[in-house]
Amino acid sequence: MARARDTLLGSKRRRRGGGLLVWEGIATNGRTDLYVFAGGSVTDVRYRDEILRPLMRPFIAAVGTEAIFMDDNARPHRARLVRSYLESETIPQMTWPARSPDLNPIEHVRDMLGRLIAGCSVPPGTLHELQQALLQEWALLPQAINDTIASMPRRCQACISARGIIPVISVPFSRK
Repeated sequence: MARARDTLLGSKRRRRGGGLLVWEGIATNGRTDLYVFAGGSVTDVRYRDEILRPLMRPFIAAVGTEAIFMDDNARPHRARLVRSYLESETIPQMTWPARSPDLNPIEHVRDMLGRLIAGCSVPPGTLHELQQALLQEWALLPQAINDTIASMPRRCQACISARGIIPVISVPFSRK
């Protein structure tokens, strides 16, 4: 099971500003709904109340007892409130080294999602259109998610072989 951080998705090239903070969770043969934050920044309280309680806890319960929760070292994820909540719910956590996004499967899934949005024949022009495009593309990614998770042992071995220097390893994807 894998999950990283909240993400700002949006085109900085347009210079119109804006973007969306979204959150997603993945596992082999499963994923959460794509969650779009309604404005503001993500605090420890928002992370617990909008992500962990309503989305992650039921998702982990559905995945089963072998699930391990993984996020990154973003400030809201490391807050005492969040750690206490995860411990109280007995949600097992994976310790994740800082500055290692290339080994995090969700980062590769986000990259795929971003490339799909960037490749739209008519790019989203408003935040609402961006949100709709993200939700639509997210619904079409299950096989790509499984392929990315399956590539992780190879990625980790390549990193170990390179003595921690993370090589560029691409995973081709398609919507099978």
